[in-house]
Amino acid sequence: MTDEGLSNTVAPGSHNGVKASPALLANVTRGGGVESQHFGHAAVVDAEGRILFALGDPRFVTYIRSAAKPFQAMPLFDDAVPEIFGFRDDEVAVIMSSHNGEPKHVDAVASILRKIGRTPQDLQCGIHPPLGAAVIQDLRRRGEIPNVLHNNCSGKHAGMLAACVNRGWPVENYLDLNHPHQQRILQAIARWAWMPANGIGLGIDGCSAPVFAMPLFNMARMYATLVSSEEAVAQRIVKTMAAAPDMIAGEERFDTDLMRVTNGRLIAKIGAEGIQCVGVTGGQRVGLALKLSDGSHRAVSAVALAILHKLGLVADAENEQLAVYHRTPIRNHRHIETGFVEAAI
Repeated sequence: MTDEGLSNTVAPGSHNGVKASPALLANVTRGGGVESQHFGHAAVVDAEGRILFALGDPRFVTYIRSAAKPFQAMPLFDDAVPEIFGFRDDEVAVIMSSHNGEPKHVDAVASILRKIGRTPQDLQCGIHPPLGAAVIQDLRRRGEIPNVLHNNCSGKHAGMLAACVNRGWPVENYLDLNHPHQQRILQAIARWAWMPANGIGLGIDGCSAPVFAMPLFNMARMYATLVSSEEAVAQRIVKTMAAAPDMIAGEERFDTDLMRVTNGRLIAKIGAEGIQCVGVTGGQRVGLALKLSDGSHRAVSAVALAILHKLGLVADAENEQLAVYHRTPIRNHRHIETGFVEAAI
C-alpha cells in the first residue's frame, strides 16, 4: 500500500497536486443574518483511490490528529495483546477512543493498567477537563478535579503501554518517535495511508504522542481501505468500533450517535482542529475525511452529516434521527438561543 509519487515529506497546509481554495462548509447565523462562516476541505474516496466527492482541495495536507487512533492500535492487535492480558471488549474499544471521561471510560482504562501491571502515573498524556459536559458537572458536585484517566486519550496511551509491556520495551520513553513501538505505529500509518513513511509529516499531538500529517485524500483512503479489508486486524477494529460506539466517544457525541443510528454500518472518529473521518461499511465501501480550515469543531458534525446524507450514505430516516446535528444552537451566558450553526452544503 504505497503511492510512489509521494516520496517527499508533506507539510501541513501544503497541497499535493493542483491547489484549490477552501470551500464554504458552514454558516453561523444570528438575528436572521450570517455572522460568520467556516471554510474547509473534504474528500470521499474508495479503497482503490478514486475520489468520489470533494469540496475545496482533497489533497490539502493537515494532521489527522485523533482520527489516527484505530490505526495507532494496529501493532497492539498484531501482537494479540488484548488476548494476552485478557482485555474485555469495552477495554479494547477505549484504546481507540477520544472518550468523554465518563465513569465507564475511566474504569476501562484503569482496568487495562491493572492488567498490565502499570499505574495511572505511567500515563504521559497529561490532564485536561473531560470532554463530557455531564462529567465536568458531576466532578464539580463531588468537589473533585479531573485526573489523567479523564484525558480523552488515556485509552490510547494505556494501549501503548500494554504493547510495550508485552514486548519488554521501556515505558519511560514510550512516546518518543524513535521508540520501537512508535516506529511500528508509523509503519502502520504509512501502510494504511498508502504512503511511504518518509512522506508523512510528523508533529506532537495534544496528548504528547507523535501525530501524522498527510493529504485528506489519504486519510479518506485509510478509512475506505479499513472498512474494505479482509485482514483480520482491520475487521476486528471495525467490528469493535461498531459494537461499542459509546466507548469510542460517549453520550451526546457525534461519533457515538452516528454509529448507533446506523447500527455500525458507519464508523466514525473525530480529530482535534476540525478533523472528522468516517468509514462506510455497507454497500459502497468508502472513506470520508473532513477538515475545517479554522480548526473549529462547532460545525464539523453538521458538515460531515450533510455530506453523508447528500451522497446517500446516511438514509433519510437515519438523518432525521440525527437531527440534533443539523443545526447547532448558539446560546449566550443566560442560555438564551441567539443563533445557530448549520452546514452550507
